[in-house]
Amino acid sequence: MTVLSSLNIVQSDTASLRVRGIVSMRQKLLDRIADQIALAEAQGSGQSFQRVKFRRVRDLENDEVSEIPVRTRVRPWWIQDKDGSVLVWIKYGNQTLELQKGKTAIRIKSRDDLVKTFQTVSDAVRSGELDDLINGAVSTFKGRFSK
Repeated sequence: MTVLSSLNIVQSDTASLRVRGIVSMRQKLLDRIADQIALAEAQGSGQSFQRVKFRRVRDLENDEVSEIPVRTRVRPWWIQDKDGSVLVWIKYGNQTLELQKGKTAIRIKSRDDLVKTFQTVSDAVRSGELDDLINGAVSTFKGRFSK
């Protein structure tokens, strides 16, 4: 008996690869929405918020690679409108998603509703309602690199 015969080996299909792709794209959007929620909560309490990323740095003396924390600025996806309401955008990468035909913003009454709005959008992303919009943003981005 060989070692491989003890494993359950099956044939894979390319459809499962596409499903895993959209799951990682959803997770990227969910992470950015979580940053927006943290930013809104921090601004609501009068504090600042910066996301922490880790950058790899190579030490030239002993050729050792280490990761150092780097703080990055998080730009808000909302703006105060003239009438006191707040306009909220949902972005994937640097593209604003078109939530309905010709409409890219969500209007809310005040800044107090920001966290609730982002949590609602987060639930919609988890349920797959924005998959077509995410795929459209990714294909637009990829289209810039093709000849």
